[in-house]
Amino acid sequence: MMGLFGSKWVTVRTESGSKADEIDRLQAVFKSNGLKSKILLEGSHLKKIQVTTKDVDRAKELIDVFEQER
Repeated sequence: MMGLFGSKWVTVRTESGSKADEIDRLQAVFKSNGLKSKILLEGSHLKKIQVTTKDVDRAKELIDVFEQER
């Protein structure tokens, strides 16, 4: 049944190299706004941040604000 409902977690941002630490700052933004998130490491250079499917739209809004403030 998993195929019918999809995954509970969705990747909303992926970074590598020197930008990978932005994922940690983004997770702090999500947490301060009440969003659950988790960070996944792939290999030694790729970092992903995921949020629950119900929070994807709010996460995208927060990412936009985060990018404008940089």
